[in-house]
Amino acid sequence: MKIDKILSALESGLGATRLSPNISGLTLTLSQRTRASGARHFWREHLRRIQFANPALPITVNYPREPCPPKLDIQFANASVETISVSGMKSEDICKRLLEKSV
Repeated sequence: MKIDKILSALESGLGATRLSPNISGLTLTLSQRTRASGARHFWREHLRRIQFANPALPITVNYPREPCPPKLDIQFANASVETISVSGMKSEDICKRLLEKSV
């Protein structure tokens, strides 16, 4: 029963989608000393769903001690990187921006 509930949460909701093959990796950077509740919620909720739906996609979370602005780096297959500043954004908005880039 508990496993069914966990799988159901991973397979449904925002972020439980296959990303475009032109995205080759994700890197989320958020400092231990800054308040970025949207980025932290994205990390705990939506990033897990994205990783479950895209098991071959390398996802890295950087959690440095020194203060830095929270950001999401999207690596593309053509070796370009697009950075989204997630400071002050809600977790749903971060996920929607990522899914827009995936199209």
